[in-house]
Parts: sequence; structure tokens; C-alpha cells
Amino acid sequence: MKVSYNWLKELVNLNVSGEHLAKEMSLYSIEVEEDYKMVNATNLVVGHVLTRCAHENSDHLSVCEVDLGDHADQIVCGAPNVAAGQKVIVAVPGAKLPGIEIKKSVIRGVESNGMICSLAELGIENKYIPEEFAHGIYVLGSDAIPGMSALEYLGYDDYLIELGLTPNRMDLLSMLGVAKDVNAMYRLGLKELPCEFTEVEKETKDVIDVEINTEDCFSYYARCVEDVVIKDSPAYIKARLIASGIRPINNVVDITNYVLMLFGQPLHAFDKDMLGSKIIVRNACAGEVTTTLDDIERKLEENDIVITDNTVEGGRVVCLGGVMGCSNTEVTLNTKNIILESAVFRPINIRKTSSRLGLRSESSVRFERGVDLNNSLNAVNYACYLLEKYADAKVLKGYVHRGVSHIDDKEFNFDAKYVKDYLGVDISLEEINDILNALSFDSKIVNYEIRVLVPNRRLDITIKEDLIEEIARIYGYHKLNETLPMMNTIGALTSEQVIRRNTKNLFTTLGLDEVITYSLVSPEYANECNIIKTEEQKDLALIYPLSEDHSVLRRSLVPSLLNVASYNQARKISDLAFFEIGKRYYYVDDLNPESIREEMLVSGYLNGKAGNTSWKGNPEVIDFYYVKGLLNELFESLKVSVRYKAFETVPAELHPYRSCGIYLGSKLIGYFGQLHPDYAKSHEVSGGYVFEVLLDALFNIEEKPLMYTPISKVPAVERDLALIIPKTQPLGEIIDAIKSTDKKMITKVEIFDIFADEKIGVDNYSVAFRITLEANETLTEEIISSKVSKILKSLEYRFKIGLRG
Repeated sequence: MKVSYNWLKELVNLNVSGEHLAKEMSLYSIEVEEDYKMVNATNLVVGHVLTRCAHENSDHLSVCEVDLGDHADQIVCGAPNVAAGQKVIVAVPGAKLPGIEIKKSVIRGVESNGMICSLAELGIENKYIPEEFAHGIYVLGSDAIPGMSALEYLGYDDYLIELGLTPNRMDLLSMLGVAKDVNAMYRLGLKELPCEFTEVEKETKDVIDVEINTEDCFSYYARCVEDVVIKDSPAYIKARLIASGIRPINNVVDITNYVLMLFGQPLHAFDKDMLGSKIIVRNACAGEVTTTLDDIERKLEENDIVITDNTVEGGRVVCLGGVMGCSNTEVTLNTKNIILESAVFRPINIRKTSSRLGLRSESSVRFERGVDLNNSLNAVNYACYLLEKYADAKVLKGYVHRGVSHIDDKEFNFDAKYVKDYLGVDISLEEINDILNALSFDSKIVNYEIRVLVPNRRLDITIKEDLIEEIARIYGYHKLNETLPMMNTIGALTSEQVIRRNTKNLFTTLGLDEVITYSLVSPEYANECNIIKTEEQKDLALIYPLSEDHSVLRRSLVPSLLNVASYNQARKISDLAFFEIGKRYYYVDDLNPESIREEMLVSGYLNGKAGNTSWKGNPEVIDFYYVKGLLNELFESLKVSVRYKAFETVPAELHPYRSCGIYLGSKLIGYFGQLHPDYAKSHEVSGGYVFEVLLDALFNIEEKPLMYTPISKVPAVERDLALIIPKTQPLGEIIDAIKSTDKKMITKVEIFDIFADEKIGVDNYSVAFRITLEANETLTEEIISSKVSKILKSLEYRFKIGLRG
């Protein structure tokens, strides 16, 4: 929501600048995302072109004599549409425009004392510039006075405050709602809004009738105005619409949009002569088709709300309720008579229709969040006032209404102690009462209690606690004491929180950066890298996604990390190491919502060099064993014993010879490895390594207590064994088998040499193991030989392998 400071000053008494108001709104009202001048330009005045002649040294330049109020100056202009008699915008010498400073100059031998400006040169976006002035200077109205401020005449001397609205504050989607909030901050009083117009004897009910045939329309007002004159809107209306991000079109359409921004009540104008004699509000029929104002044919569903007339059997659709009108009753330059609609629809229907059709507008946003039904009549009456004033309209007597006409205020009662219990500060009843009245609530003190009536415009206030929040923000959050909640238990982290925190701390300590990506991905990414499967999984998709790229909940974090890698590598950042801790989601049974699964994962991507980790200053290149070392650190820190095992069937996303699974017992809980070149290319990344671990599998592991083992008083003994092993045999299984022969005495097994030669067979290699034995007694040669013999027998029995001859 963009707030015009000039407009706000017409609604509430203000004695502070726009800059100061923006700062204080963040403290007392709502977060301000941005505040800035509407046009960042200086020294712009209205000029009257007295004469215009061709430049003697150019075939496209003009030399103009321009009246600037107190004097006339010569200006060279390159615009094709400049002409004598025009009122124009002139930047005099010393003026500053976006990206340029105006000075006296000589252009092809002719002196020029300023510049005649287009709206684009003032910084106005092209979409707000009338087509006739899109490629030339902007011509002002005949009422512009030479020498006056051009920005003031246009209404561009404004300061804009952009609010970062939360979904519950629908009341701030209107200038009147913002004015009430600002008044609560300063308590200087609201200004009365003029709304006086003359009704003719002819009555609206004789022209149009209304019928509601759906529970999804709560209220519908219709008023008729005749003999309108379609023309340009006044400059101030166009300026305020541009400030609000709305393109001016003509006086009728602009007035409906102006009232939308002022009251927060969307209006729609029908061309009465193209409409039947009856308006019928109903739900669309499945498969029904209509063409909206953007000339696109829309196929409707039963949840859609449509406005129809009685010109054909079954009703012709003339408006897609709450979203967009149809071209068959559009207001055009030939329109003379108008039916104004002011309605309130069920928010969820508008949200579904708007999302499905991709039609989000200022109107649909307000209907989605909720519109104040009690203000609908005021809004349409104010539109009649403006149409009489600026479109020469004749307003017919009365209106037609169907549905609910009023919703009662919500009543709450509480005392000062109730407020203190929540906020921890003493605020007197009188001050609480003043705050609530300043918020335009009907509040009074009755028998040491506050009795407050909250109007329907504040749909966000439904319980007493909501009112306490209102009191707190107007009183001032900075005045609240910092206190800790009273509780009888000692706080502690759960095991899940401990593991997540330790994982994050470990990886950041090891030099990885943490990233956060969207949980929603495109359908093609939803099943990629979904290697850790514990059960049958089905996609969990949104019914009404905002886009196809964010329509399905992910089952792996890796595709999202590859998007991050691709973005960085496209910007010449090739050395990457980052991780993410997040959830994956899927269904087990489509018919049972309780079968939705949420599982925590930690995933990472690494590529390039790890930095100058060597004492020589040589960078360490990230490879398979570097990633395995990171994961070893993770599992050791979590005191979890896992096994690494090659895949029997390598996933298509991973390199067939540089990847493996991570097992906890017999359960696959993760994987790591290099990306397959084809898969990396499809994601526009230059290779790299990935890992993913199912943290959920580690959450409920019972931690084994640390056992103290006395240091042996006798030295350890090492024995080397060179074994002939088939190349298909995983060496990790050999190491585990050697350790299992005597877990107390055999303290370490490591590989220190691998040798291959035709003499030992092309399918074999010789692997040398160094075995460390420790005990609390002296290890004699007899004991050592016995252990080595036992190891060899075990390996012969289990793997059919023996010593190299």
C-alpha cells in the first residue's frame, strides 16, 4: 500500500513532515518499507509557449519563446509535438532532474535557457503517461498559470510512504484507514470528507433490479447515474492514482479507482445501455465462458462468483465478481449512463478465482483480505459525488440493495489489571480509554472497566488480546518493560534442536556457508535426488500455486542447492561450499491427510577449491574424500556410527564411480558423491559434489555413555598384513571383519598400500593393512601370532581371501 502524504493531509490534521511521519509509523502503526519523493526534481515551472519556429541549423529542433511568468526566455526543444499556445513543463537553469542538471547552453549556435520536459524526464514510468504524450513533451491544461510550480499543478509535489502490510491489517488498504491510524498516533483530529450531491427525481429502482442467488455474496448495492461526459480526470486525481500505482484512464474509471484507494471498497461501473434491466449475482456454471476486460476468454468454475444480467436466458456474464469486469459492458468514450456496483463477496472465493486465473488486482487483494460491509454505501455515494462534480453526471434518486446492510460492532469489557497482566506496565483507565477513542473505537469507562465497541472495519480484532496489542502499539512498544515469563520448569533444547544446532555449528566452523531456499519447487525438480526413500512417496502439490515453478513441495534439498550453485557460477564464483538444513514433504496415502510426512534433512554442495589449507599455501581441491571427511566429522560429533557402502544401482544424478550411500545399520539415511556430468549440465553447474543426510533418522538414537579406559602401561604392537583381495570387494567390510575378531585388543586398522600386478590377477589387488594391538599386559609373540592367525582364519572363512605369497 502506497500512501500519498498530500492526500493524507486532506483526511487528518498533520503537523509533521512526510519523512518524520514515515519514521514514526514504523514505531506506532505498521512497518514502512520505503519512503521517497514522488518526483525527484527541482525548479520546474509552468511555461506558456508564445512562439515556435524551426531551428536554422537542424531539421528536428525548434526554437521557442516561452513565458515563465515574470519573464520570457528562449528555449531550444527537440520534441516533435511542441507548438505555440501550449502550457508546458519547463526546467529552468539550475533545475535538477533524475540523472541530469539543467544549465544555460548553446545548441547548434542558438542559445537555450532551460528545457521543456516530458513526463518521462521527470521520472514518471511510461505506463502512467498518456499515449498521445508518450514520445514528446507533456501539455498542461489551459488553467495552468505561467511561473507557478509545475509539480504543484500536476500534484507531483508529493511524498510517498510504502507500507509493508501484514495480511491481518486489511483496514490499512485504504487512505481513510491509514488516516485513522495516523490520527491515533498524533490525536490531532480527522477532517470531514465532503459528500454532497443532488439527486434527480428519477429513481434507481425504476432502472435496475438486483437479485442474489448465492451465499458467496454478502451485500450488493447498485446506483445509477446518467448523462456522464467521458473526459480526462482532474490533475490531482490522476496524480494520486499514479502515486498509488494505478494508471489513469478516464474520469469514470479513475473515480472508481480513486474511491477504491480512499475507502478500500472496490467499485465497478457498467455501461447501463449495454446492460439488461436486472442484475443477478450467482455462482458460475462449470465450463461457463466469458471474456474479461483484457480481451482474454476465461473458462469458469463453480466456485467463481459472476454478475449476470437478464438479456439472455440463464443470464449473460457481465462481470467476474471481485476480480474483473467483462468487455460486453465496458465503459467507453461513448458511454452515457452508468450503473455503479458496490458489493462484498466471500474472501476465499475471490482468492481461489484470482489465483487460478492469475488475475490479481487492487480490487481482488482487498476482497481476499476482507472488505468493510458497513462502508459500502458510503463508498458508492462518494463516487456519485465525484461523478456529478467531474463527469457532469445526473445522480438518480436512491439505490437498490440486496443482502446484509449492517454488521454490529464487537463489544469488549476489561479493566486496567487485565492490560497490566499482559503488558507488564501500569496504564491508567483514562489513558487506555483515550487510546481506544483515538483509534476511532467507541470507548468509555463504566464502573472501573473499559467498555469498547470495535467497528466492523477492524476485521482483525476478534478477541480481547487483539485489543491489548492495539493499546500496546499506540502506547509505545519502547515504553514496555523487558521481562522474562514466569515458569516452573527449566528450559532446555530438545534432542532434535541439539542435533540441528550442532550440525549447523559444525559445518559453519568447517568453512561452509548456510543457505535457505524455497520449499516449493517445480514438478520436474520434485523427484530429483530423492534417493533416501523409507516408504512409498507421492507428490504433495498445491491446489492453487502462484506459479508452476513453485507448485510442489520438495522431497530433496539438492535441486534447490544446485539452483544456488548455478546462480553463483554464472557470476564467476566457482569455489563454493554451502549447506542447508530443511524439510522434505510427501504423501503416503492420498486419501488420508494424516499420512503427510515432514522429515528434516541436511544437504550440501561443494565445488572447486577449499582454500589455502596447506602450510605451503597450495589450495586443497574438493574431492570425494574431502566430502567424506566432512561427513565423518558430522557423525563423530553426533556420536553416531555409520557405514559407507557403494550403491548396487547408482542413482542417475550421481557419478557411477564416485558416490556411495550412508547406512545406519541396514537403513539408508544418506548419500554423497560427485554429480553425474549429464545431470550437472542439465542444471547449468560445472560439476561438484553433493551430500544429503536424513537427520530424522538420528533424532531418536540413544546416546551411549562415554566409558573410561585406562591407558595401557605397555607399548602397543603393530602388525602388517598384505592380502590378495578381489577388486569388487568393499575394503570397509574387511576392516570391520578384522576389528570384530577382538574389539578390545585391536584398536586401529588402516590401509597404507594398494598394489596391482598381473602376477596376482587382473581382477585382484594387494592391499596392505596395518593393525594396532593394545592390552594391559605384555603382548608376547605367542599372543600376537594367535590374534593374527584368528584374523586370517576369519577372513578366509568370510571372504575367501588370504595373504599375498
